[in-house]
Amino acid sequence: MKDKNALIFFGGLVSLQYIVKFLKTIIKEDRPIKSKTYGMPSTKSATLFYTLGYLIGTNNFKKNTIYLLVLLALIGLLYKLYYKEHSLKQVFIGSIVGLFYSYLILRISNHI
Repeated sequence: MKDKNALIFFGGLVSLQYIVKFLKTIIKEDRPIKSKTYGMPSTKSATLFYTLGYLIGTNNFKKNTIYLLVLLALIGLLYKLYYKEHSLKQVFIGSIVGLFYSYLILRISNHI
C-alpha cells in the first residue's frame, strides 16, 4: 500500500510540473525580478501545496502536526516573496493549483 501511495504521489508531482509549465506558457506573466522564465503560477508554491495537500489527505496527523506543515509551506512561500522571485498573486495561484491538484490526485487514487 505504501508503494502505491509513493507511486501516486510522485506521478502526481511530476505531472504537476508539466501542468504548471504549460500554464506559464499560456499566461505569460513576468516575474517581479528580471528573468528568462515566466512567473505565473509559481512552480515552488504549487509543489509545496501539492505536497501539503497530499500529506494531509493520506495521513491522520494531529492538529499540531498539520499546523506545522502549513507553517513550513508558508515559510517556503515567504522566501519566494522576500527575494521577489514571484508576486503575491503568482504565489497564491500556484498554491491553489497545487492544493487543487492534490485533491484531484487523491480523488482519482481512491478509485484505483
